[in-house]
Amino acid sequence: MSRSLWLSRAGLALLTSTAAVGVLAAPAQAATTGVASVSGTKVVFTAGSNKTNNVVITRSGRTITIDDVVAVKPGKGCKKVDTSKVRCTTGKTPTRVSVSLGAKNDSVVNKSDLPLSASGGDGNDKLYGGPRADSLTGGDGNDQIEAGAGNDHLYGELGADRLHGGAGDDSLDGSYGNDRLYGEAGQDAIDGGPGDDSEYGGAGEDRLHQYPIPYATSGADLVSGGSGVDFVYYQGRTRAITADLDGAKGDDGQAGEHDTLLADLEGLEGGDGNDRLTGHAGYDMLTGGPGNDTLRGLGGNDHLDGGYGQDRLEGGDGNDTLVGDYDSASAVADVLLGGAGQDTVDYFGYTRPITVDLDGVSRDDGQSGEHDTVGSDVEMVVGGQGSDHLTGNASANRLFGESGDDVLRGGAGNDLLSGDDGNDTLSGEAGDDWLDTGGGLSTETDHLDGGDNATEKGDNCYASEADVTANCEYSEQYWPGPVPGGIR
Repeated sequence: MSRSLWLSRAGLALLTSTAAVGVLAAPAQAATTGVASVSGTKVVFTAGSNKTNNVVITRSGRTITIDDVVAVKPGKGCKKVDTSKVRCTTGKTPTRVSVSLGAKNDSVVNKSDLPLSASGGDGNDKLYGGPRADSLTGGDGNDQIEAGAGNDHLYGELGADRLHGGAGDDSLDGSYGNDRLYGEAGQDAIDGGPGDDSEYGGAGEDRLHQYPIPYATSGADLVSGGSGVDFVYYQGRTRAITADLDGAKGDDGQAGEHDTLLADLEGLEGGDGNDRLTGHAGYDMLTGGPGNDTLRGLGGNDHLDGGYGQDRLEGGDGNDTLVGDYDSASAVADVLLGGAGQDTVDYFGYTRPITVDLDGVSRDDGQSGEHDTVGSDVEMVVGGQGSDHLTGNASANRLFGESGDDVLRGGAGNDLLSGDDGNDTLSGEAGDDWLDTGGGLSTETDHLDGGDNATEKGDNCYASEADVTANCEYSEQYWPGPVPGGIR
């Protein structure tokens, strides 16, 4: 065979082989026609991916109508109405409609009373839910998602998305991108995700979450609670959080984060680091979490919960409640300062005995080895479930023993001492005191001693038949009823 003939045949073989490989490797063409079908009690619609779909869903009885602007093919359980509309009938009462849109700028509107599960896919999509519990996912692109009524789940995913929860207790997750999230009515959970997000709780008691590190280091979020008692959470953070509820721009979060927490928020929870959390002039609920935290309530009747770690709690003005640790197992040395107002230190979760006095001496309070410091500007102490020793000061104190064989001493001032369960010893000492065993018609033996009087009115002792009383100007056998002024 001549060289030229061999080269010609070899070239032909190579071309043929290459063509064959090209045919095998050619990508499958995406469907351009939508398909609707019935699966049990659910209607499933997959839109044509290369078309711009505008889907409307309606219902009449067991029949669901899928109406698009591009061709729709009827599948199992569905019948064609025209080229872009089908009707699908379920064997039993329908329970849900599922829609998957394509890669263009698509939309879906749920005008039925069924829950909708919808995925926008690529493109700048618009998803509108109905009155039931919808699950709406934008996918890639700058999407707009509005859920309507119902307890809905909204996911923005990639892109600068806009999410509206509507009425109901909704969950909104912006994911990646600079998103705007609106909880609106209901008790909503909102998480902007990575990016510079704007989160608005709206009406109701909302939970607004700040995405854990490392992603949140690049996100300067604006967080607004709206009406209701709303909470911001920095859970999962390992670096220190500095945050306050004064509404100042860009001064919240971890170093370099520059969040803005508006003054219409009421609750703030830190992360795992050594956080500094500050409230505002109104009611606040501040929770430190793990770490050695500093919590300052400022004005208002605040609730400060240090959580695990060696914490410093400052109630400020108002009638505040301070909880250093959750229970005996987590107890370490905390500093608990009340400030102005009628303030309470609460050890209710403890099971081991505690000793607390209101003399302000450093590191002499709490359970054995704990070394808490309870300030002399605290007026009320709630004991735990062990046999506690609680001692007041010259102010008008309220001491609550709770369970266990407790010893309560009022000190000077007109005090209220409540023993509750156990064989308790209540000593009013100086002042016109109110001593209450708190145990109802109990067979336990309590000892009540009113002590010296401040006025002729003297001390009031409420005891059961088994109790022993002394120095009580007014003594009455216990009959279940309210403690004067209300319990705590």
